[in-house]
Amino acid sequence: MAANIFFDQFGRQRNDRVYRERIDHLHQLRDEEVRKRYRFNKESIRFICNLLRDKLQQPTKRSQALSVELQVLIALRFYATGNFLQVLGDTVGIDKGTASRVVRKVSLALSELLPVYVKWPSEDEKREIKNEFYKMAGFPGVIGCIDGTHVRIQCPSENEPAFINRNGFPSINVQAVCDSKGMYCKYKINLSVKSRVHAIQSLVTVLTKRWEGHKSSSKMARQYPRQPYVKDQQPKNRFREG
Repeated sequence: MAANIFFDQFGRQRNDRVYRERIDHLHQLRDEEVRKRYRFNKESIRFICNLLRDKLQQPTKRSQALSVELQVLIALRFYATGNFLQVLGDTVGIDKGTASRVVRKVSLALSELLPVYVKWPSEDEKREIKNEFYKMAGFPGVIGCIDGTHVRIQCPSENEPAFINRNGFPSINVQAVCDSKGMYCKYKINLSVKSRVHAIQSLVTVLTKRWEGHKSSSKMARQYPRQPYVKDQQPKNRFREG
């Protein structure tokens, strides 16, 4: 009331807060539809919610506080589609600013759990992983598969050229290693495309220390110097002429 009287003196009136109906896809949609929209099924989403509940649970329900499930769904939808926050907010019935804060909050909560679920295997685990890879492809001595991808971002105002990749759009470079079960055991996030070179050099340094004096060999990118641990394996010719 006091605020409205104050604004009336200047010919303006504060808009009343409007609560929009929020959409709960976790209970309203079938499992296949949830997976299409969020890249996870209902069971996996509930597992994530239980992991983050202590970090995301609101102490009160004042001002229509968001549930843990809805916060996780908002973040997963953003990860899966990369939609504008305004579109994301309209999808579930919240404001753009709220969507932005939720994505940040869930992302920080997930990042705190990385050391628990993303860790380098122990010696016993390495032996098991090697056996599994050998059973799958007959390839000996493999403890992980490495790959990378470019995650599109809104180009920052500072140092813009450093974030433009070879395809011509701004991104950050994410590199990860997974084991025979597809579980991540190491990751690297480069905040600019130029830092990719330093990241790869760091990987070569790690391999140098770990494989020094080892008789095994592996095949890496062709542009790197050939070392005892970087060696091309020429396939045997299975066909005979004549």
